[in-house]
Amino acid sequence: MATRAEYSGGYSSLIIDQFKQRTLATQGAFVLPHLRPGLTVLDCGCGPGSITLDIADLVHPGQVFALDYSTLQIKQARLLQRQRATANVTFITGSAYALPYPDGQFDVVFAHALLYHLRNPVQAVAEFRRVLKPDGIVAFRDACHTGDMMIPDSPELAATWDTISKVFAHHGGNINFGAQHMPLLRDHGFRDITISCSYDMFASATEKDGIRHYWQTFLATDHRDLILEQQWLTKAELARQCAALDAWCAHPAGFFARARCEAIARR
Repeated sequence: MATRAEYSGGYSSLIIDQFKQRTLATQGAFVLPHLRPGLTVLDCGCGPGSITLDIADLVHPGQVFALDYSTLQIKQARLLQRQRATANVTFITGSAYALPYPDGQFDVVFAHALLYHLRNPVQAVAEFRRVLKPDGIVAFRDACHTGDMMIPDSPELAATWDTISKVFAHHGGNINFGAQHMPLLRDHGFRDITISCSYDMFASATEKDGIRHYWQTFLATDHRDLILEQQWLTKAELARQCAALDAWCAHPAGFFARARCEAIARR
């Protein structure tokens, strides 16, 4: 039975604008050695398509198929595709739990920041393996909060991250999921598994302000009603957690390094 897909982060304009800044060179550097012209690639959980279109440029004349559960994200991706005049990409709405592709279609299945949002990542990975060609490559990149550095730390920030974790868990996600790549791939029979880690950095004043705004929107706008309904926080406590993000952002020596676990494996 298919599992309902939910996206823990929400779909505010701020969040989508953040996604549009992602590039293959930055967020997908770990998979670059495995991409070459002529390959057929699936980008699962493609969001607004900025990484997808970079992949399409690299594998041309190969074909890229891109899927996301959100119709809003796919609309944004198609708009960006028209702006960049990239022909070798097909964007569709769909679920990672039931991919609308035949067995053995793809040379590479790429999933950036997808699995840690899913209630049933095991089912998604089984689908990835099904649609891969023999010897095909799967490539994941997911968050692992245990490796994050938000400097300077404080008890208030620790409490803020506890709330963020509760929101993710409520929607079926796991902000520490990246550490589970190796056992997940082994359980599905993948081989030649390579694990790596990298960071998304937020150190300049502009970067810090952007990530502060991102998490404040996540807490105080996108998931405010949920947080209060579940009685995880009072209104005053929620305000204090947002203020803790303000204090962190204002600190002249502050930065945020978001840990990402990466995995490459062969079918």
